[in-house]
Amino acid sequence: MNNIKFASPLFILRKQCETDLYGVLEQLKKAGYDGIEFLGFFGKEPVEIRQKLDELGLVALGNHVPYNNFLEDAQNTIKIHKILGCSCMTICSFPAECLPNGDKFSEAVENVNKWAKMCREDGITLLFHNHKSEVQDNINGKLFLDLIMDGISEISLEPDLGWIEIGGVDCTKYLEKYVNRCPVLHFKDFYAEDISKIVVNDQENIAEHGNFAFRPTGYGIMNYPKIMKKALKCNPKWIVLDHDNAYSRDSVYELKLSLEYTKNLLNLMSLIDNDNFL
Repeated sequence: MNNIKFASPLFILRKQCETDLYGVLEQLKKAGYDGIEFLGFFGKEPVEIRQKLDELGLVALGNHVPYNNFLEDAQNTIKIHKILGCSCMTICSFPAECLPNGDKFSEAVENVNKWAKMCREDGITLLFHNHKSEVQDNINGKLFLDLIMDGISEISLEPDLGWIEIGGVDCTKYLEKYVNRCPVLHFKDFYAEDISKIVVNDQENIAEHGNFAFRPTGYGIMNYPKIMKKALKCNPKWIVLDHDNAYSRDSVYELKLSLEYTKNLLNLMSLIDNDNFL
């Protein structure tokens, strides 16, 4: 539907990737994914990784890149990701001084706008990926995520819909506001009895933490049938089935559950008039 491709993140598999990156890539290919969103290269060379991806028929959607990597050498950072075949690069966080309440935010805005243009010249889209803090921290009532996206006009948003909801905000508001700036979407799901008590750690179902737990997409409390209607209006090229922790369960299996759920939902919506779907 809409030629959307599906990528797996490597965050949930980072420990396995440290010892057997290529084995992980093989498992994700078998699970049905089209591409990978990297979290660094785990000691491997981009050329070597590209060869493995080509062998498996996988695509490098992108990579999460620290702000300071661009600051140190933007041209070389972009060059490395072109070798890997990335269509996107994601700034996953800013140093504290570069956040909207920091003394270098204006400098960061100028820098990222410049880097986004450099990326575009090389056929790469520069993205910003949010966590929950960006929809909780604010200046005079304006959330950091809005200040970042409205200030850095050249960057696109890679909204993590789960983190937005965990932060206490309706994620569809951002799908609507930045409808033309969201080529990649992160679908994350979770369970919680009380969002206001959520504490994220390596344990699940702790009562004083609102019985919070990450879940595969479609297996938590996120209303993805409703969200998908707004998501499709963004005309996304990729959906990343983000999942932070499977706890004692099989991470690849849960990523496969997320992928199957999302594909089934899209197939169902293709048979029904979206305006009348939920």
